[in-house]
Amino acid sequence: MPGPNVRAVGDPVQYHPGQPGGIARAAEPTIERIAAVAGYGPQDPAFRVRLELPGRALAAGGLELLLLPLLSADQAQRFRTSGIAGKAEVVVRARRRLRRELRDLGDGARTVVVQRQVDIAPSLSLERAAVDARRLVYDVDDAVWLSGRQTMGHSMGFLKGARRKVRWLAERADHIIAGSEILAQYLGRYNEEVTVIPSLVDTTAYAVREHEHSASVTLGWIGSPTTAVYLHRLAPVIERFAVQSPRPVRLRVVGGPAPCLTNVDVEQRAWSLRAERDALAEMDIGLMPLDDSPWSRGKCAYKALQYMASGIPALVDDVGVSASVVGDAGYAVASSAEWLEGLHVLAADPSLRTLLGGAGRRRVEEDFSYDRWLPTLATILRGG
Repeated sequence: MPGPNVRAVGDPVQYHPGQPGGIARAAEPTIERIAAVAGYGPQDPAFRVRLELPGRALAAGGLELLLLPLLSADQAQRFRTSGIAGKAEVVVRARRRLRRELRDLGDGARTVVVQRQVDIAPSLSLERAAVDARRLVYDVDDAVWLSGRQTMGHSMGFLKGARRKVRWLAERADHIIAGSEILAQYLGRYNEEVTVIPSLVDTTAYAVREHEHSASVTLGWIGSPTTAVYLHRLAPVIERFAVQSPRPVRLRVVGGPAPCLTNVDVEQRAWSLRAERDALAEMDIGLMPLDDSPWSRGKCAYKALQYMASGIPALVDDVGVSASVVGDAGYAVASSAEWLEGLHVLAADPSLRTLLGGAGRRRVEEDFSYDRWLPTLATILRGG
């Protein structure tokens, strides 16, 4: 198969930075409805970042994303906390509801965006129902063709048929949106029409951190229960840094279980928008540890983008696209010794943190913001 035709496409609508979403409203906009389907739901970071938040901004330009997640927020909560029988009941009910919603949609949307997958069961029946007689835009922001232990998931995860599902959707897509060049290269095996659009940041929603000398140094991490394993692997480095630091060290953890540390003031917070923003307002250094695996190399460095949008220097493992995303807004490191050195350098100098944080904010505004990418996204959704 030929490689991906990775390209940028033209602006679909008038585009004005400073207006909501950067897209000017026409006097009487024609509303085009697009079904947006995903295997999980509103509490899933990918659903929120890749569909829900851009959808609000796209509405200003006459594109309405009809959000149709498989799992509602209540169902997702029950799925996470139930045993095998409870999970099965949730999925059966959710699949029945989504099938009905797709049927009732009828001709109400000529295009469907599938984010990762439609169904978390191995069957392709819901994928077929979503794609039937519609243009398909397939959005991928992780190496979702991997499964089981490759993704730190259950060893029987391969039974979900993720690789087969990705290929089926990619081969039928009218256009694929990939979150990074690495993902685009893989998906290009199955389709020539691939455009890289990173996970986007609404910079107006992020206050810029002011760095100054303080009595303590605050490290921060935002993630999920599944990605917390990376933070736990970094625990010995954080502990050593705290022992060597001339000031007390604090660690703010949002969205996942915190590591147990002896010499660090650790505070763990369940994810919420408020908890995320409160933590960003306290951070001196944003942490994004990863392991060097196929799964991690497929990630789009969204944690780093959040730190950068907030004017916080990012300290990240040099894995996948991390270094290219961070650029001169922090440090990409490759060993425990480099992690330790980076922590000491950044903790010691608030003027350096201000300099790197400012570079990060500018980089996000120029390369990862709604103002930069919404026209391209809108053109793809409209079929331009």
